[in-house]
Amino acid sequence: MARAAKRLLCGFTLVEAALAIAILGIVAAVVAVYLRSPVEGYFATARRAQLTEAADNAIRRLARDVRAALPNSLRQGPGTQCFEFLAAPGGGRYRWQVDGGGGGDVLDLDSLDGSFDVLASVALPDFSSGTYHAVVYNLGIPGADAYAGDNRTGLAGSSTPTLLNLSPSKKYPFASPGRRVHVIENEAVVYSCAGSTLRRSTRPIAAAPLTSCPGGGEILAANVSACSLDYTNAVNPRFGVLAVTLALSSGGETVTLYHEIHVSNIP
Repeated sequence: MARAAKRLLCGFTLVEAALAIAILGIVAAVVAVYLRSPVEGYFATARRAQLTEAADNAIRRLARDVRAALPNSLRQGPGTQCFEFLAAPGGGRYRWQVDGGGGGDVLDLDSLDGSFDVLASVALPDFSSGTYHAVVYNLGIPGADAYAGDNRTGLAGSSTPTLLNLSPSKKYPFASPGRRVHVIENEAVVYSCAGSTLRRSTRPIAAAPLTSCPGGGEILAANVSACSLDYTNAVNPRFGVLAVTLALSSGGETVTLYHEIHVSNIP
């Protein structure tokens, strides 16, 4: 009995320990073979999810901007790598006749006018915080083109959501059938596929369209492997379609999103 207890206290021999380690190694290798594919699949799924989220966020940002653009202001740049538009953060309806008491500041379309009332305004900005312009009936054609300044003039910082003070005074060439006035920012917004990125930038409003796509600005999406921004007017000139294709690649995974944005050109 004493000999058996003494034998148990001696522990494992070196050969027994080596055999145990070898067996554990074999078991670990077998388990690793079965676990490798699920683990790799998990990381691949995580990469695809990240790429999908990044592409979706970029396209959503682009679509939100385009839907708030001044009608007939979206212009295609060289090829399908960039486009620009005039951002319209607000608008409303201008007063075209006096009220029942004979009062109200009416927009005079027959001569230079320095101010007019705004009825039913929609989210007009704080005019003291930046430079804005008032546009009436933008058709995007000669004589009614906001880029060329035909139907656009500056707004004084004293303007309010109910009264727009023009600086300088303006004689608008055409009346809007819907009595609509749009308030736009003082810069054009540009989206461009630049190298392996999708970028958003601004440039001064110019009559001439883009001749080259800018490479600077805010990065909306990185790891871009394919990008296309293709704008076409629909059969009905009051609407257009911007087709966006965006592919992001990382770690051997590629995600491609295609989205069509319907652009309203009703001035």
